[in-house]
Amino acid sequence: MTGDEAPDGDGPNGEPKWVLPTEIPFAELKGSALEECLFWLLDGIGARDLEWRLGGIGSGAADGGRDLEATFYTPAPDGQMEAKRWWIECKGRAGTVEKDAVTSACNNVLADGAVDCLVIATNSTFSNPTRDWVRTWQQTFPRPQILLWDRPVLERMLGDQPSTVLRLFEGALSSAGYLQAISERFWSLLEYSSIERARRIWAERDTLEIGPMERIALIANEFAHGSIDERPWAGYCTAEQALHACQMAIFNLLFLYTRLVKAGVEHGPIVEAIAYLILSTLRHDMSERLQQAMEIALRTEAGEPFPTKVVDLLLGPILHSLRGDLQLVCSSDCARFSRDDSLKHWERRHPIETYWSRFGRNGTPQKPADQSYARLEQTTEPCKVGFELDEERSCPLYQTEISVEDLDAFFAIATRVLKVRAPRPAPPGPT
Repeated sequence: MTGDEAPDGDGPNGEPKWVLPTEIPFAELKGSALEECLFWLLDGIGARDLEWRLGGIGSGAADGGRDLEATFYTPAPDGQMEAKRWWIECKGRAGTVEKDAVTSACNNVLADGAVDCLVIATNSTFSNPTRDWVRTWQQTFPRPQILLWDRPVLERMLGDQPSTVLRLFEGALSSAGYLQAISERFWSLLEYSSIERARRIWAERDTLEIGPMERIALIANEFAHGSIDERPWAGYCTAEQALHACQMAIFNLLFLYTRLVKAGVEHGPIVEAIAYLILSTLRHDMSERLQQAMEIALRTEAGEPFPTKVVDLLLGPILHSLRGDLQLVCSSDCARFSRDDSLKHWERRHPIETYWSRFGRNGTPQKPADQSYARLEQTTEPCKVGFELDEERSCPLYQTEISVEDLDAFFAIATRVLKVRAPRPAPPGPT
């Protein structure tokens, strides 16, 4: 399904349904399991200073009977942020929560005048008399606010937080939920999901709405696990979808780079993912629109172009990655080059050859960081792509420099190589 089509899912307003409520084990959601569920739900809606407390129950308990404590920051009329203190009590039950448990919680919270809101949460239900009592009590004591979260409320909240469901009840996610969770996990935490989840989404890709942000997350996920070849997310899409994903990746370059440095995460999957998206866009002959996106994205808030050093820092590794890939792959079966030497860059030790090293003291020696290779070009042979070459004119993939100041020449060469070498672009359809 394209990202521009109208949603036709089972959720509200036709949106995809992320969570399958029948798969959430509410009957077993008691004690610490319910507390953990509430902890991550609160985290997902923006709670700060979350504290999971352990203690007794009732007014004599050291913690006043609360299970969780959190702070929410809300804007005041003057624009300042105000801290609101929440207490959360969890009531896991096989049946309806008894009224006494609610009245006790409400009366106990009055002992602490700093509490702004008390949440009483259950995996089951509250009776109508209990709800009526809370309304009457609230008229006498307007503060703190009392919120009753029962099973339907928890279902609705979990439905808006697929990443929380992924953490706690993986089997309750629909394929659309898996997709949303993978995207949230990547953009919020720069974390990758298991390959099994990507396989499930790929198998149902015709029924899912995959937008540019989701596509970027899926592609980065594939490279983090080794390769994009089995599930080519930018090959299985239209020209506009490939361009939109590439544009969004470029617009988020500075954000991604900052997060990578801050988190100390390996750069490789992100670099390879964006390089792949650029090549996928060039395959559709969109060099001009791609460069326009780069020109817009690589500017300061004042509209001034980034300094050349900054652009080099952000784009340099990506451009060198895509150029290196094209050089090695295109030359590997071209009569002008020695195939064996080109393939040395991609060689990996066979697991059988290295198996016994896992019992040694030093392990298997790492592959040298310098992965250069000799380029032996037979100038009398024709070019596989069809470039007019001779003894004076060498392969343009090697001869043409790529730089952020002048991308036109290399992008034109890359476009031609992709048009000849890659499968012909086609809109997605049933496989």
